[in-house]
Amino acid sequence: MDKQDEKVFTLRLSRILFEKIKKEAESNKRSITKHIEFILEKSLEK
Repeated sequence: MDKQDEKVFTLRLSRILFEKIKKEAESNKRSITKHIEFILEKSLEK
């Protein structure tokens, strides 16, 4: 995906959810943004 295909937006999350995502992202060596993208893609495959 190149930069022209990306959409930038604000996402509000509870602190608890953010910390859970951050912990998972770190354990998978991903940025938080890329991990959220990964989670969404996996969820939409179903």
